[in-house]
Amino acid sequence: MVEKIKINNSRILLNIAKKIIPTGGQTFSKGTHSFSEKFSPSHAYKGKGNKIYDVDNNKFLDFVMGAQPLILGYSDPDVNKAVNNQLKLGSTFSLANKLEIDVAQLLNRLVPSSEQVRFGKNGADANTAAVKIARAYTNKEHIAFCGYHGWHDWFISTTDKNLGIPKFNEKLAHPFSFNDLESLKKIFKKYKGKIACVIMEPVTVSSPKCMYKTKCQLRCSKYCKNNFLKEVKKICIKNKSLLIFDEVVTGFRYSLGGAQKLYGVTPDISCFAKAISNGIPLSAVVGRKKYMKLFNNVFFSFTYGGECLGLAAAKACINKLIKKRVLDKIYINGEIFKNKLNKLIKLYRLEDFFYCDGHPSRTVLTIKSNNIFKFPLVTKTFIQQELLKNGVLWSGYHCITYTFNKKDIKHVLSAYEKTFRKIIDIKNKNQNLKKYIKGNLLKKVFTRVADFQAASLKSYNK
Repeated sequence: MVEKIKINNSRILLNIAKKIIPTGGQTFSKGTHSFSEKFSPSHAYKGKGNKIYDVDNNKFLDFVMGAQPLILGYSDPDVNKAVNNQLKLGSTFSLANKLEIDVAQLLNRLVPSSEQVRFGKNGADANTAAVKIARAYTNKEHIAFCGYHGWHDWFISTTDKNLGIPKFNEKLAHPFSFNDLESLKKIFKKYKGKIACVIMEPVTVSSPKCMYKTKCQLRCSKYCKNNFLKEVKKICIKNKSLLIFDEVVTGFRYSLGGAQKLYGVTPDISCFAKAISNGIPLSAVVGRKKYMKLFNNVFFSFTYGGECLGLAAAKACINKLIKKRVLDKIYINGEIFKNKLNKLIKLYRLEDFFYCDGHPSRTVLTIKSNNIFKFPLVTKTFIQQELLKNGVLWSGYHCITYTFNKKDIKHVLSAYEKTFRKIIDIKNKNQNLKKYIKGNLLKKVFTRVADFQAASLKSYNK
């Protein structure tokens, strides 16, 4: 246990960064929105396996894993070898490279929706390219969406981080709620004949629920094929709209073929990033030929399209996922951890406060608002503080990697147990949790403000 974390060098670097870099860093999820400025380290030095080392030489078990792409862990030897070998040959060429074909063939073999592939460098770019294809194919402009889809105008215009974006974008994008079919149907009714596509994360924290009206739960599997996603697809087919799965988070983490293979629903177009290449920048748009051929005229072309380090990393990463049955190991360890954490929550009678939910490879500690701890962000900040003291870097979720083992499970559960004991003590004293936080509170990056469900979404994001 490290009661006082050394952050002297982090503070120095953060103060410098604030002067020369807007917000002090490049990514909201890695900055002061997600890690408290006063008690959390701000700058990493290196990573190995599932451990991260900061500039003050603190070592933490990392549950964030670079915002989730490091499926194999930091500095995976096989991915590093592939990238280093390719670097000796070159990374960006004046011609296309065979690696484009190699990785595209892998995706076509593994992903149900993939017949053709186009590569990008991040998930937001891939999602936007997919939306353009849908608009081009259907000759419609409106979009129904569910989840987070990146920084581009069509999506971020629906949030309060919408400076610099023409207002018409917000009028064309409409949010619906996961596992709520009626919220989607209302959009199609209101904008009849105008919806180009539904773009959605196929899994949020919760899985797509069974849609049988009978007692299906008694006989269906954990990954029921008669699920919400299937009904969404039916609506898309009926309205001649395309279905796009944003598998940036779920792809090559939930299964080798993505959540679409796990839940038995094949979209028209899919988008991948993050775990596809173990943290080396790469994204992919995949889909049926009849849609993908529109890339001949839909402009999605840039200098680093087909850059080879990302492709070499993806080829090595995907092949290792297959050969070593990586996802099987991650699932088993993640399931053990999830069950034990929920048992720990139950043991300390904290079910009214917390619940660990989600796919075993990426679980989330759900923080419930109640009469005692009314503000989840306060509770989240306190938990982050206490877990850091016990050598765990955490920002709300548990991103399980190939290197995660039984020793790590024991370590994290011990850290949680110490944190829960402190929470109980504060609760029993009827004191304010905020009083025990030694730094700035964590902040939401944005709040959704789009028209369709503005009121409910604002309420949800408080």
